[in-house]
Amino acid sequence: MKNNVFFAFQFLFVFLISFKLSAQNQVITITSKVNDDKSVDLNYEKKVPGTYTVNIELSNVSNCDVTSYEGIVTGYSGTVTRLRPTDKSRGIGYAIRYSTIMGEINPKVDSLFHYTFPFKNGKKIKVYEAGNIGEKFLGQEKVSNWKSYVVHPEKADTICSMRKGIVVLVKNEYDNNPNLKVHYTSMRNMITVEHADGTYATYKGFKKNGIFVKLGQNVDPQTNLGIVELYDNEGYRLDFNVYYLSGNIFKTEKVSIKNQKSNFKFITPVFVTQEGDVQIEAKKEYTVLSNESVITKEFSRSEKKKYAKEHVLSK
Repeated sequence: MKNNVFFAFQFLFVFLISFKLSAQNQVITITSKVNDDKSVDLNYEKKVPGTYTVNIELSNVSNCDVTSYEGIVTGYSGTVTRLRPTDKSRGIGYAIRYSTIMGEINPKVDSLFHYTFPFKNGKKIKVYEAGNIGEKFLGQEKVSNWKSYVVHPEKADTICSMRKGIVVLVKNEYDNNPNLKVHYTSMRNMITVEHADGTYATYKGFKKNGIFVKLGQNVDPQTNLGIVELYDNEGYRLDFNVYYLSGNIFKTEKVSIKNQKSNFKFITPVFVTQEGDVQIEAKKEYTVLSNESVITKEFSRSEKKKYAKEHVLSK
């Protein structure tokens, strides 16, 4: 048992370090194009869906008064920014370094949005609050607004999307061994969905090859995401939370794991239930509610017409 627990922590350490370096990944490539007027377009190509923040640092700059830029990109390709020469008769000289991370820093979050629980309509669930692994095991400072929820289904239930969005991360690589008893492991299959207001929902605990959605797919409330997997020999477990990117994630100073602070702020969502609209009380039972009003809340007019038509034809 001790060896199993150590392995989980060892992986967590690597995960945290890798996450800190994720701003240096190559999901986005930036190239330059010199225009006829001596200006320079900094263009990007992005391999994955979703919103990313790009931070550009220029050094050894000549004939230009720009030394840094930070902005967001959403498409798969385009122009990040244009550098303009101060002297239009000469070209611009510079060296470039850039970092990227998924998400928009401090987006305009819809704090009043009502979510549906990630289970089928009518299902009764008991919801627990999960502890923060950094605080519990690494001695890190408590995340003031940490909110992550746990449900222990009695069987291999289908997990559903809580809100309309786009799938921006799918991890489908781990074969779970329910006989291993560990306090924590990050080796869990998961899905992350980006919402229109810049928040994300992450769902952890899917059976390998039991995920139904693909990267870049649009989902609606109650879209089937996948089948939950056994967590350990005590049963099934789904972890889910809602959060957004915040803070200066491009700081370069080194800090210990203990002193690392979260780059995310977590939402305490309001959920639509058959008992009413609620914020979760730990260990309380709720009944999932999903109807046409909930599902189509963020639909465009044309999407609502299409949904109504399909719903009539399916009856």
